[in-house]
Amino acid sequence: MYEYFLPILLLCTILFWILKPKKQAKTKEQKRAELIILYEQKLQNELFTIKDKTLYQEKKIALLKAIAKELEFSIFFDKDDVRELVRYLSQKDFN
Repeated sequence: MYEYFLPILLLCTILFWILKPKKQAKTKEQKRAELIILYEQKLQNELFTIKDKTLYQEKKIALLKAIAKELEFSIFFDKDDVRELVRYLSQKDFN
């Protein structure tokens, strides 16, 4: 009886591993869209309470520089995409 336990357990494990539902990989466009939304939310959260225009502008510039620096190493954005995204985010008002 016990001699069948290990082969049955091994067989069940292999079947589960083979038949388990596969996760769908996100496309490049989906990941890019998620990152853009993430950065918009980050800017919104950081800037929305600042009322002083000068401080708001300084903080926004610093955040945009940090975002551009992060995206330099992203496989989802090339140099032109980073420039375009930073331009888009710089034109948005987060107050």
